[in-house]
Amino acid sequence: MACPECGSDVRPLLTIDGSEWDGGSGSWRPVEDAGYTGLHFLGPARATQLNIGRGHSLQLYVCTASYDHPHVQNMQ
Repeated sequence: MACPECGSDVRPLLTIDGSEWDGGSGSWRPVEDAGYTGLHFLGPARATQLNIGRGHSLQLYVCTASYDHPHVQNMQ
């Protein structure tokens, strides 16, 4: 991705996700939630109570040339 103002590279600033972990089907889970076996997003995995675009995460990026340039958004 590139800055819409000047075309420079952007770097990650912030990621906002609707879940703390993936509900048990993937890479990691807090030790405290090891007993959770469901594959749906209930319980501790949804503790953030956010719903971003049907379960996606929102990422914001900043221009490497100037912080005054507009942020770049990406939803995955």
